[in-house]
Amino acid sequence: MPLVLADRVQETASAPGTGSVTLLGAVTGFQTFAVIGNGNTTFYTIADQGGSNWEVGIGTYSTSGPTLARTTILSSSNGGLIVNFSSGTQSVFVTYPSSQSVYEDASGNVSPLGTIASGIWQGTTIGVAYGGTGVTTSSGANSVVLRDSNQNIDVNRVNQANTNTTAAAGTTTLTTASSYIQSLVGTGGQIYKLPDATTLTTGVAFLFNNLATGTLTIQDFATATIGTIPSGGAGAVFLTNNGTVGGTWDLHAYLPEGVTFGTNTFNLGTAVISGGTWQGGTIQPAYGGTGLTTFAAADNALYSTGSTTLTAGTLPVAAGGTGIATLTANRIPYGNGTAALQSSANLTFNGTTLTANDITDSSLTSGRVTYAGTGGNLVDSSSFTFDGTTESAPIQRASNGIITNNKTISASYTIPSTDNAISSGPVTLSAGVTVTVSSGSRWVVL
Repeated sequence: MPLVLADRVQETASAPGTGSVTLLGAVTGFQTFAVIGNGNTTFYTIADQGGSNWEVGIGTYSTSGPTLARTTILSSSNGGLIVNFSSGTQSVFVTYPSSQSVYEDASGNVSPLGTIASGIWQGTTIGVAYGGTGVTTSSGANSVVLRDSNQNIDVNRVNQANTNTTAAAGTTTLTTASSYIQSLVGTGGQIYKLPDATTLTTGVAFLFNNLATGTLTIQDFATATIGTIPSGGAGAVFLTNNGTVGGTWDLHAYLPEGVTFGTNTFNLGTAVISGGTWQGGTIQPAYGGTGLTTFAAADNALYSTGSTTLTAGTLPVAAGGTGIATLTANRIPYGNGTAALQSSANLTFNGTTLTANDITDSSLTSGRVTYAGTGGNLVDSSSFTFDGTTESAPIQRASNGIITNNKTISASYTIPSTDNAISSGPVTLSAGVTVTVSSGSRWVVL
């Protein structure tokens, strides 16, 4: 119930002891406690009319009796404890205890007010130093920022301070009072050392903008490197743990101005991609890719089959390959027009020995002796034959001056009209063998 004060309220009581005071009616010229209201509280004083006992406190009025219950003792002649009014008549009245009063001191200041439960302040603006806002309204420019029930605030924009540092290949040490944005300008690089993390709260962030030509390096307070920002780049660090002086910082890089992206496009400009693993769509040949996601077999070659198409497989002869995927050991491959290279067991080379078997030439006649003709091609003549046992030649010449012949003429022979023949005898003609001397020719047997 509320505490109620009223003017000129005084009644009498008769020896209430230490219990509730039974009120005996108003003193002439005063009101009864009925003006306080049933169940309400008020400041009271009880004092002996002819003695030294007194008590000041907070009492609760009841119309039943009527009585005043001594609810709280504020001060008394009994050292602040309840007083035993055991005899005589007492005066009971509404008072204003000094311990509960508000007043100006000699300097015009008000003593401590305690808790103000009601009222409307209409004095001068209460400054921040005294628990106020320093402003009289909270809308528009210079308004007070208020949080909602979720501790959120609504603002149009927060303007963060920026500090420019000229690169000097040195170290810039930040503090709790440093600007949120740190921009590096000029030529060269610079190290930025973050504040002692134990002096910060988690969630504190700094944004670094590298407008210089060198590298911007970020270190924690223990000089461990958090990360680097290349020329033209930007990034922000966030404090996630402030348990040590170095703390735990999380670095995230921002896209530089030369890199743009939209709903379905991502333009890297002149940026160089390093590291990472590509897991996007198939890169087509027109963009430096293969256009393929799988290969039919291991060791396949990639070759173009069109201006924008690549194929994986055995490289054909037309594309500068062999057209074959495997070769038999030691066999020598040979061309077969535009088809794949061929090999044969008749042409082998084991690294030491070259073997050629079953060499044939359709332009040569069986039994004739071949020799190098014009252009290095092999040719033969019916005048020179060899059947594996007997060699036949119309003319034999020897640079050492000795010419030999067989004693037996086993094959018929005609001496051309342009030649003469000589044999060292005796010679024998085999059965059925004839030697024909053409007109104008001679055959001399010595």
